[in-house]
This record gives sequence, C-alpha cells and structure tokens, in this order.
Amino acid sequence: MSFSEKYSDTVQRNDSFVCVGLDPDPAKLPEHLKGKSNPTLAFLKEIIAATRDIACAYKPNFAFFGTQGIAGWEALQGAIHTIPNNMPIILDFKAGDIGNTAEHYAYMAYCQLGVDAATVNPLMGTDAIAPFLAYQNGCAFLLCLTSNPGSADILRLNTDQGVLYEVLAQKAVEWSEIGPCGLVVGATHPNDLKIIRAIATDLPILLPGVGTQGGQTSVQNGLDNKDSGVLVNSSRSILYASSGPDFADAARQSAEDLRQVLNKVRSKR
Repeated sequence: MSFSEKYSDTVQRNDSFVCVGLDPDPAKLPEHLKGKSNPTLAFLKEIIAATRDIACAYKPNFAFFGTQGIAGWEALQGAIHTIPNNMPIILDFKAGDIGNTAEHYAYMAYCQLGVDAATVNPLMGTDAIAPFLAYQNGCAFLLCLTSNPGSADILRLNTDQGVLYEVLAQKAVEWSEIGPCGLVVGATHPNDLKIIRAIATDLPILLPGVGTQGGQTSVQNGLDNKDSGVLVNSSRSILYASSGPDFADAARQSAEDLRQVLNKVRSKR
C-alpha cells in the first residue's frame, strides 16, 4: 500500500487525525523500564500498543534515536516493526542535501527502515528532493512554515514571487507532478496555514505544534475540501503524559483527548 492509501484507510478506520510523534528521551523514560535491555524500545512498544487504534500515523524523530547509538538504531527498527503494516510511518529527519547524498537518505528511509514517508528540507531545490519523489508509494513532506519561532527568520522572507513559504507551497504543488509530496506547516500559524491550504489544495499537511505547543483550533484551516488531508502531530504530551507505571494508559488517554478535540473541529467545518 502507498502512503496515501494507508493514510486514507487509517483515518477512516480510526476516525482520527492524530499522528503520534515518537521522540524517546532516555532521561524521561519511566524508572521501571530502565533495567530493560533496551528501555527505549520497551517504552515505545507499549506506547504503540496503547495508541494504534487511536492514531492515524506515527512519526519517529531520527535525532532521538541517533543520539543513542546502536541501541537507538535497534529501537527505531523495533518500533517500526511494532507499528501495524497498514498504518503510515513518517521518518522525521528533515533531510536536505545534494542529489547523490539525498539518494542515500531516501534509500535509508524507504529501503533500510521501510517507512512510508519522510520529512525533507526543500531549500536546496529540485535535485535535492528528487530522490525522495522517486519513491512513488512514499510521500516527501517538505518543510514549508515550521512551528518554531525562528522559522520567521527565513520562511517569512519576501521574494519577487511572494513570501518564501508561499513560494515553497507552490513549488510543492509543481513537484507533486513528479512524485508524492506534502507539506510541514506549524499549527501555531493558523492564518498562514489557511493561505497555504488555498495554494496546495490537495496535498497532505503534517501539522506539528499541537499539544505541548498548542494550536489545536487552527486545524480547521488545514483541512482539504474533503475535510481530511491533515496529520496532527503530538509527541511530548502523549509520550510523557505520565512517568509512572501507568504511562501507556496515560498516553492513550492523551491521544484520545486530542482525537476528540480534532473531531469536534472537523465537525464544525
């Protein structure tokens, strides 16, 4: 199944736009897991088991695994294998490099790890993202207007074609003719999100900035004309809803609370 097919099926099956971000910080893991041979993997297995009927996707953040060396790579592979095959997985590593290097990034994501999508920095242009677009069953989520405050330093610059984030949204529409792509837009920018959705009417949009950073009410501006097309990422507020033995139950409740909020927003559209 392609990313698009998995996404559509899972949204309908689980009635959810909740994308669970997997950002495992060893310092925040419950104490009772720290004696395990791979505490990170043990933690994520329980998180996934508790949320797989609530989420529409999972988004492992490569940096949180990379800092743990070989154990982190094993945890990443193990977590990916734990996620049901019919659910989409987005590798968050914001790759962006020259074509030859990008080919290896894309191969690692799609062939070595077996994910369904990846986040990609488009600022180096067509040849840097083409290796990701070549995987026709995948989806390259291109950074457009991220949720961090510093995004304004670059992504709000004015160009002779418009504000840079608008230019990137338009380029994503053009690149989608080559291969599947989407956009990463912070839910903390509701007005800009509405502008971006008007440009990229059919592309999926990954929305970070919900949960710990807030921004749930902006989701309606990201919905497409089918009242779908968004993946609302929440990481810390789900993963670390509790630091005790009940962490999986607390994570499930946090994910369910977010699902209900998002579905209310959807119903008011």
